[in-house]
Amino acid sequence: MKDERQYTVETISGFLAGTGGKWDWDDFTSCALRDARMESIRRRALAVDLPLDEEGAAILQSLLAEADAEHGV
Repeated sequence: MKDERQYTVETISGFLAGTGGKWDWDDFTSCALRDARMESIRRRALAVDLPLDEEGAAILQSLLAEADAEHGV
């Protein structure tokens, strides 16, 4: 698998933009990640209710920013 941070950023970005593949979100929320920081983000994303509302989108935007900020760590 590619870099888990990159995978997390790409998957959340694609989901928010509506550009992800048919099963991308399901795969992301169903499969644990080895990187503890990205797994924490994945678990919090999993807790967002669907269909996505304004509050859920804001939470995912926050998680996306958190994952993206990990690049410099």
